[in-house]
Amino acid sequence: QYADISKEDLVHAYGMMLLSRQFETACNQEYMKGNIRGFMHLDNGQESIPALVADSIRKGDKKYSYYREHAHALASGVDAGAVMAELFGKIGGTCKGAGGSMHIYDKATNFQGGWALVSEQLPYAAGAARSILLDRLLHPEEHKNDDRISVVFIGEGGAQNGRMAEVLNAAAKENLPLLFIVIDNGRAINTFTGDVAKNQDVFLQGQHYGVPGVKVDGQDMVGVLQAGRAVVDYVRKSGPAILQVHTFRFNGHSPADPEHERGRKDEKKWARNAADPIKIFEDKMLASGKFTEGELKDLKAKANAICKDAVDFANKSPAPP
Repeated sequence: QYADISKEDLVHAYGMMLLSRQFETACNQEYMKGNIRGFMHLDNGQESIPALVADSIRKGDKKYSYYREHAHALASGVDAGAVMAELFGKIGGTCKGAGGSMHIYDKATNFQGGWALVSEQLPYAAGAARSILLDRLLHPEEHKNDDRISVVFIGEGGAQNGRMAEVLNAAAKENLPLLFIVIDNGRAINTFTGDVAKNQDVFLQGQHYGVPGVKVDGQDMVGVLQAGRAVVDYVRKSGPAILQVHTFRFNGHSPADPEHERGRKDEKKWARNAADPIKIFEDKMLASGKFTEGELKDLKAKANAICKDAVDFANKSPAPP
């Protein structure tokens, strides 16, 4: 049921991976130019997750991300120019420049912002899931076909926070339509997660509460889409679930520490060469004949044009008064 992914859907998901990578690269360049200031956290290497969001999460679903959320906003349908302008601190931004990199918010797409404090987003996402159930209860006719869900993004390090246990308990007790997307890159900021966590298999945390979970290889975009579709379908129909995506973050925690994490230089060099989800997808598709070099090139050009337009929009947008 979930194994067959059409070429049209693959094009859409691959395009989102490209847009995410090129947008983050553009952000880094603008940061170095001084156009973006303050805190900023890039998502390079983890592009299969926004691909999943673009593939399976709908506009009406409520989304709660953490501070590394640019690509999640783009995948949710937030305008790239508005996101870039927000990073620039301009009026044309999603919060008119008041939020910055860690606080993208867009009412039209139900993207409920990035949250700067670790695990802070969890209870808000649970509250959003409860509001969906209340809508169904209080307005049954209006919401009789309502299968909206609430989606929360959290790192495997942040999932060690006590809020995770509290929210898992609430989600199970009330059977909330809540999807936990755990972004597992092996690091809690710059700390090896294994140094602070007895068990890094966050997808198993729900066992005590009867919340199912699954772990998937984040370097395999097709596998992420397949697992994602199955898990999202489960949440829409049955209740809460955990999807843990194991991935590699190519950059340091932020531009302030690009290559200073202990023991990471060799790992990141390896990851960029051998664990790049974009390159892995391209190699597989070319080998199978599903895509041609020309098709991939055209999609890259399209993503590049969107990013260029986003930077141009941000540059031209006026500063706040």
